[in-house]
Amino acid sequence: MELLARNPEIFLLVTLNYLLVAVALIHLIFKSDYPVGSRLIWMAILWLVPALGIAAYWLVWYRREGRL
Repeated sequence: MELLARNPEIFLLVTLNYLLVAVALIHLIFKSDYPVGSRLIWMAILWLVPALGIAAYWLVWYRREGRL
């Protein structure tokens, strides 16, 4: 918890990132109609690419649904 004491902003940003990743993963698993291979690729992107992975996932999803 030394990171929280020294840099609370960084701790909150990292926590927010992982919460958003968890929400995106739940959506990916239960709500999407991607094939298994695509789901695995998106899971890797969401965990390995910090904030850009989340933005890319939702952008692609909204385009695929025709909302953008």
